[in-house]
Amino acid sequence: MPRGYCNCGPFRVDIVPKGLLKPLVLKLLSERPMHGFELMEQIFEKTNGMWRPGPAAIYPTLEWLEANGYIKSDETEKRSEKTRRQYSITKKGTEALEDYEKSAQEIKKRMQEFGTIYGRI
Repeated sequence: MPRGYCNCGPFRVDIVPKGLLKPLVLKLLSERPMHGFELMEQIFEKTNGMWRPGPAAIYPTLEWLEANGYIKSDETEKRSEKTRRQYSITKKGTEALEDYEKSAQEIKKRMQEFGTIYGRI
């Protein structure tokens, strides 16, 4: 299944829901601090190769999360002309992640109910 979707008959179905990158980054950073590239690799690994967000997705997400107080960064090493940043989750980010996980459980429950209803149709 390439690129986070499947061709299910004549339909293209997104497997990776839109808007998942921010909470997924927070979830990974709740485990340990990471660099942007490391986050991209972890997402690829944790999704069993279904999704590999590129730099054009991950770095604006990190900037947004930091600007809004959900994560913080520390410059860890300078490589060539670029400074490598290590990101970690903040208390605000942990609270947001807890809220997201409660909502995600409700969505999961509703999707299971829909699957049951769909199976009866």
